[in-house]
Amino acid sequence: MDIINPRVTASQSGDRWTLTVNVVEEFTPQEITSGFEFEDWVTWWEWDDSDHDHLTNHGVTRWKPVSVREAYSWTWSNIPEDVLDTELGGEEIRAQIFLRNFTTSSATIHRFSPILQISPG
Repeated sequence: MDIINPRVTASQSGDRWTLTVNVVEEFTPQEITSGFEFEDWVTWWEWDDSDHDHLTNHGVTRWKPVSVREAYSWTWSNIPEDVLDTELGGEEIRAQIFLRNFTTSSATIHRFSPILQISPG
């Protein structure tokens, strides 16, 4: 299993924001034919040079992949502007995607998206 090419997009409507992370999760043919269940989830961050502000977690999803590459997205919507505005100036938003084989209780892997610059406030 692997997490490939996570990327974040953002849109604004008035003082509300929507963040979306898109990712491809990759599996071996054996992981698919064995009927393994996987779990994935996302943590959202405001990412700075000196410290990082945890914004929220997206709940765990459990499922069985049907192909070696599966595209997924998580959307966090209707976010008040002040939740994202954690410092003076622009904000650096980043998603951390987690994936684990639930059936085998394997170690969790994670990948960070590139940082997306936004300007709430």
